[in-house]
Amino acid sequence: KIRMMADPQRYGSMAGAFVDILKTEGIQKGLMRGIGPSATRGGAIAVGEIATYDHTKSSLKELAGLGEGFSLHCLSAMITGFVATTVAAPFDIIKTRYMNDTAAAGSRLYSGPIDCLVKTVRSDGLLTLYRGWLPAYCRLGPHALLSFPLLEQTRAFFGLGYF
Repeated sequence: KIRMMADPQRYGSMAGAFVDILKTEGIQKGLMRGIGPSATRGGAIAVGEIATYDHTKSSLKELAGLGEGFSLHCLSAMITGFVATTVAAPFDIIKTRYMNDTAAAGSRLYSGPIDCLVKTVRSDGLLTLYRGWLPAYCRLGPHALLSFPLLEQTRAFFGLGYF
């Protein structure tokens, strides 16, 4: 999917991309390329969400005097989406660049994800790791805004409290 988005004319379909990558690069160097950065990105999002939501909710109750309710859940979820997006952004950039680094011309630009990070920061600067932050928040923010209030409603429905 990453390669099809980067070069839409290269592959006719997802199946065509799969077959081409399998033939030219194999399973490990082609199809599985980027699985480490992808898993790390997913972990960063999960940590950003899980570590933030309950803490933010408790802090807003204590410091802002907000009571338990839908507005507290929504505000906590929006902050959670902000934190998760910020934590995941560098992983997202590295994952995308690393997965787009094809073996054209016989050699790859990056030898691994760490090399990709170092070369990206050296050539484009540290803020490059946050390119595309707003579109990412526009995706993760609504996800958190739906997920966490729904979680609260599920907790209430089943009579579950906090640990």
